[in-house]
Amino acid sequence: MMKIKAIVTVAAFVAAMAAAGTAAATGITSSLFGGATQESSDVKLVSDLTDTSTANDYSGIAFTLPAGTTFADLTTLSTEFDPIAGGCGGGAPRFSIKLASGKNVFVYLGPSPNFTGCALGTWQSTGNLIGNNDTGRYDTSQVQSGTQSNTYSGALALVGSQSVVEIDLVADSGWFFSPKSQTVLVRNVQINGQTFVTPSNTGGGGEHGKSPARKCRTERDAIGKDAFDGRYGRNHNHRNSFGKCVSAMAHQHHSK
Repeated sequence: MMKIKAIVTVAAFVAAMAAAGTAAATGITSSLFGGATQESSDVKLVSDLTDTSTANDYSGIAFTLPAGTTFADLTTLSTEFDPIAGGCGGGAPRFSIKLASGKNVFVYLGPSPNFTGCALGTWQSTGNLIGNNDTGRYDTSQVQSGTQSNTYSGALALVGSQSVVEIDLVADSGWFFSPKSQTVLVRNVQINGQTFVTPSNTGGGGEHGKSPARKCRTERDAIGKDAFDGRYGRNHNHRNSFGKCVSAMAHQHHSK
């Protein structure tokens, strides 16, 4: 498994994220750090070691969770991402799940088992990473040596009862590429059913410009069918989940 570049602890770079298109969830707060910048429809994460500045060597979004949240309480973890320089590799992009013990569980983005070779300039969805048992998707080696190529099931057995204090979405692997630069755009970050970094309404192409059906398809792709059915389904087998979602989205649109 690839080596992980150490994450430097920094003071949070707090932005007006809700005003710029990032949702603030009840009980979950978010902030940018390092070289991350809020754009109109996404957040740009950079890891650039080609210049003399150290401010953009790493970047990310930090999500602080409500007190008492355990690893087992995580039901949704996903994002859409677009690597526009460098790509995937060197352990990033990734979610870093910070436990109360100070240890981290890393959840890698990209194709298993090496998490390299992501298509450049293409938006792609991770799907719901909670429950994802791809080989090596979860790295729990900070908690237990030798478990750097773990699965969700293995991580759940190891740290399920441990408290989670923060989840970071990170890019810090510029060193892995030639030239030494990595840039990843991220949007529609889902944590326990709450959505962050939703595209703004720019020319009808943002989230607000989508039809209710398109919004529902986007959400279903982001969180996975089972979680989607559980959220919206109202009959015994949840087969009406898509219709209920469309109805709810249409109601939200007309009530604004």
